[in-house]
Amino acid sequence: MITKTYAFEKNGETYEVYTLRNASGCEMDILTYGARITRISVPDKNGNYDDVIVGFARPEEYCDSKIYHGATIGRYGNRIGGAKFTLNGVEYTLEANNGKNSLHGGSSANFDKMNWKASIKGDSLALSHFSPDGAGGYPGNMQVEVTFTLTDENEVVIDYFATTDKDTLCNLTNHAYFNIGGQETVLSHKLMIKARKMTPVDGELIPHGEYMDIDGTPYSFYEGKLLGKDMFSDAPMIKACNGYDFNYCLEREGAGLEHFAYVYDSESGRRMDCYTTLPGVQLYTACHMSVKGRRHFGDHSALCLETQGFPNSPNCPAYPSTVLKAGDTYREKTVYKFSVVRD
Repeated sequence: MITKTYAFEKNGETYEVYTLRNASGCEMDILTYGARITRISVPDKNGNYDDVIVGFARPEEYCDSKIYHGATIGRYGNRIGGAKFTLNGVEYTLEANNGKNSLHGGSSANFDKMNWKASIKGDSLALSHFSPDGAGGYPGNMQVEVTFTLTDENEVVIDYFATTDKDTLCNLTNHAYFNIGGQETVLSHKLMIKARKMTPVDGELIPHGEYMDIDGTPYSFYEGKLLGKDMFSDAPMIKACNGYDFNYCLEREGAGLEHFAYVYDSESGRRMDCYTTLPGVQLYTACHMSVKGRRHFGDHSALCLETQGFPNSPNCPAYPSTVLKAGDTYREKTVYKFSVVRD
């Protein structure tokens, strides 16, 4: 069941909140500002329901925040080095909003700041946005739709669609901050990521076309480990970031939806299994955060698993392409499935 549960006006816009409920009593709230997930309520091993999303107490607060909490990110999730790229022999200059680089679509036309149009389509909530040619420096008129579905199997399903009338870049993701146990930090969460390689970064967190083998290193989560085990490692990139902010190259068997990660919290018994059609995931562990939300959220109070094409791929031919050609349709899917492990 999907219902519009709240609306408010701000800066001349009307924003809406929709609540999705499934047969088992789980709920999810979606805010049209940024097409963002603001709440996911799922049970623990004792049957108690609680929110596993780190965010604000009131929807209005998201409009005043510069943080990407729960938002749909575009046109290009993650970083593009030097805030420029060349496509079909033409160099495009983007908005530099992360030093000299462009992050999460720039600063004027980035999807997380847009008021998306919502419609209910069966069991799914669809949010659409039109991004005009030249928005944020990107070519092409782009029509985007993101649908959110909460299944009776406690799956949060995110489907992405986009079309363009000019060749352009498209790399969409969701920036939900998860804490599935409700603790002050996620250091006691166990994480597995099905990746034996990552894309190493420079001091500005920009990769440059290389792949790095990570088996047996503090960067690896292939065998599953507590996030706190190597969070304060002397590994150079971890130390520089105060945690993890890296793109993992997923081991895939084909082009369909595949399992790539799980998060498990032994205290609550909650487990989140993650699936995607995309080639990469950015693990971000709230490395530098001080936010007064539902409570104060500090460093390492959440983790993000942002499924994606690789960062800076327009400038790195060795990485999978993130070009969306005119007339083609971008179709990708990510699923976060919640369950309970009982002792």
